[in-house]
Amino acid sequence: MATGLKACFARKYFYLDDMSWFFRIYFQPAEATRTRPCHGSGPAWIAVCLLILSATLAPGATLPDPVPLKVACVGDSITQGSGLSDPVNLSYPGKLSKLMGTQYQVRNFGVSGTTLLKKGDMPYWKQSAFASSTNFHPDIVIIKLGSNDSKPQNWRYGTNYVQDYLDLIAVYTNLPSHPRLFLCTPCPVYKTGAFSINPGIVSTNIAPAVRGLCELTGHSLIDVHEAMSGHPEWFPDTVHPNAAGTSVLAALVCRHLMGLTDSPAELPQIQGIAAPSNRLNLAWPLSGITFVLESAPAFKSTNTVWSVVDRPIVNRGDALVATNLAPGALRFYQLRRY
Repeated sequence: MATGLKACFARKYFYLDDMSWFFRIYFQPAEATRTRPCHGSGPAWIAVCLLILSATLAPGATLPDPVPLKVACVGDSITQGSGLSDPVNLSYPGKLSKLMGTQYQVRNFGVSGTTLLKKGDMPYWKQSAFASSTNFHPDIVIIKLGSNDSKPQNWRYGTNYVQDYLDLIAVYTNLPSHPRLFLCTPCPVYKTGAFSINPGIVSTNIAPAVRGLCELTGHSLIDVHEAMSGHPEWFPDTVHPNAAGTSVLAALVCRHLMGLTDSPAELPQIQGIAAPSNRLNLAWPLSGITFVLESAPAFKSTNTVWSVVDRPIVNRGDALVATNLAPGALRFYQLRRY
């Protein structure tokens, strides 16, 4: 605990003496968990590798840093970050990059208005970002296309959607880097939609088609539509997620990329750390990488109103950190999985 902070360990409360901060660490009920078996003799294998390396490395030599895995985020305006004040950092690829850490190189290839359909009014196929995404030689490709395909002028070619998607899959799987593919269902569309995007077609035609494609091809599914349903507060224009929504989306994608679909064996504990200018940083273990940070202005026994913290979460290698939380009003914080 940083200097000037006094921990009161009665239950899960912390009181920050010098900063007039008080926050409660609160967790949702734990989901059912399963313990994954360990295969092979890991420690012995590691020891043998270290012995070989020590014999082959020159005295004083160090191992080079591992080459980051390349992650290509392919999509439309939601991937690009339309409507956000800082798309580079607040889009889901921008947040995913900070969340995944230095072992991953995340690149945003989203283009606003694009369709997966080749006969759509703005096919992704014809965009320079498409060529750039293949020239990137990614190790992982996240495809999130389909919202604009629901527009009337595009869905007239809806019978081609599955085949066009299979063709797109083939382009990426045949790259020399042989990337692993993750197919995302579109975000839910609220009310009657906007920009001529049809919520009914998205939910009853396109999202099921993506799920079926994953079953057909064996590629991994990220069911964004299901995970982000019931939260219109994340979609102020009914279509595009705000900065809170992209925090949830980045955590969801991260969970699938890292294969952490099960809940951790132990719930992560948040620690408050004093920062310059009377600010506060929050830190928690890497085991909580699939959780989303939420805050509330007041805590009640029932009906506490929690909102997702919209700033990026940074992976510092040994912990996850939310930085530069402003001082002032009383705030409560919790971690939650969506």
